[in-house]
Amino acid sequence: MMKNAPKRMLVLLLALALLLPAAWAEADQTVMGIYDALLAEGSSYNEMKTTYAEYFPDAVFEETLNDDGFTLSIGNTEYMDGSWTFTRDGDYLTSAFAVDDMNGLTMTLYVVRAVSDCLGMTTELINSYVNGLAALGIESDSFIMTRDEADGTSHVRIYIAGPWDMKELDEMVFDERSLPYGSLNENSISLGGGIGKLMMVANGSAEDVTILLGEYGALDELAYRSMINAVKVLQPVGWEDFTANYTELADAGAEGWSVRLNADKAAVGEIIEDARDSYSYAIMHFGK
Repeated sequence: MMKNAPKRMLVLLLALALLLPAAWAEADQTVMGIYDALLAEGSSYNEMKTTYAEYFPDAVFEETLNDDGFTLSIGNTEYMDGSWTFTRDGDYLTSAFAVDDMNGLTMTLYVVRAVSDCLGMTTELINSYVNGLAALGIESDSFIMTRDEADGTSHVRIYIAGPWDMKELDEMVFDERSLPYGSLNENSISLGGGIGKLMMVANGSAEDVTILLGEYGALDELAYRSMINAVKVLQPVGWEDFTANYTELADAGAEGWSVRLNADKAAVGEIIEDARDSYSYAIMHFGK
């Protein structure tokens, strides 16, 4: 028995040696696929670089592929100088940056889009999905962001082993947490945002405001609840009557307010430039 042990150990070590390169190659392919998607022509990251180059001709962008991740660096700009490293840790791509480093968060969102492109996910929803997780405090195994207040560092974990199920999308509605604007006043403003399947834009003042709400796919209960919640937050003239009497998702109107569902592209185009075919829209108006 003892006589054959070294031979068996040698066979085992040889087998492991054959398996490990394959595992490394698979890991490298995943990271390289994300890296390639990040730098692909027409990617949001490249569009950002093009835009910044117009305002900062001396800007220097550097992307470095490492054995287990990549580093993004920006220099000679007024606002975005820094360096951010994303490293593979098992099924996740991880990064860490200062809690007040908004550019670190921006770089993370570009990487998330690249992960989406690489894994064949619905990229349209990715940003608003991540926004919804953060705004509503919903936990997800796909995107995890924590803050270490002791050392002032944000830690990010992005799932890269397969497409995200994004099951939390059906929990995400607009409310006071995701609309931190407060009530409208006499000043005319423009505001908006997106969470989960939903987007919203409001243009106007308390006396006269148009609110556009869009939902990926068809308008449903998420849209209805978001419409009610948004109006409660913004409180335009007539909001009490609206919230009391608009009891179902339907075209409706009364003195001072109106709702039009499934607005056509021309009507939506008067409010936003990028009306999307994959979204359905409702237009609410408050005022004369």
